[in-house]
Formats: sequence, structure tokens, C-alpha cells
Amino acid sequence: MVATELTAERTAGQQALKSWKMHRNALLELAEMLPESGGAYSPWEGAMTTLELIHHLAWTPDFFFAGMEEREMNIPPVPSTVAEARVLLKKLTHEHEQKLASYSESDLKQIKSVKALNITEPVLEILHRLVGHEAHHKGQLYV
Repeated sequence: MVATELTAERTAGQQALKSWKMHRNALLELAEMLPESGGAYSPWEGAMTTLELIHHLAWTPDFFFAGMEEREMNIPPVPSTVAEARVLLKKLTHEHEQKLASYSESDLKQIKSVKALNITEPVLEILHRLVGHEAHHKGQLYV
């Protein structure tokens, strides 16, 4: 069986999860390479520090989930060290992966809103936005 046949056999939910995990796994690997001394580094004036950026990426999937579920976001405190940021990232990755894996094909077709982004669209499209957000910010981390 060739790769294109394998892709065709995946459900939309499996494909969305795979795409998110590809970016999240790269982020986890990148976070492991970051030196503890770089936590306060900011690549330009006014940019998030390394700690703030890892924190932001760690909890942001809940921004999308909370918007679709019309609930408050669960935003943890910003870690004090790169080591703490890694632990938070791993913990929330596990939680968010379970959440993403729980969506059924009918869930993905439901029309939901994320008021903070002023969007109303199928859940699958919102998940594509989540993946794009992850890719965008991951590119801002420096080793």
C-alpha cells in the first residue's frame, strides 16, 4: 500500500490529529533543546519571551476548545523555568491529544463559533486554525 492510499483511509479527525501532532512533536523536540538560560530571551522588543511562548503554545488549544464549548479557558500560570515549561507542555499535550482524538466525524461537521476570533465554521476548520497557530508560533522559537 502506498502513502497516498494510507492517507485516503484516514478519517478527517485522524488527519487533523496527525497534523497537530506533527507540529506538537516538533515543538516538544525543540523545547528539549532550549537551554535553561534562554527562558527570558525575546527575539525583538515586545515579543514573548521563550517561557511565555512555550506557555502560550502549551495552553492555546484550550482557547479553541473553550470557544467552541462556550466556556472559560483553562490558562495555567506562566512557568518560571524552561524545565517547568517542558513539563507543562508535555502535560497539556497529552490532555489536548485526548481531546482531539475524542472528536467523532459528526462532531467535526458541527458548526461552532469562536467569538474571540469572530468565526463560525465547522469544527474541522477550527482545528485547522489551531494547527496553523501552532506552526506560526513554533517558528518564533530560537535554539
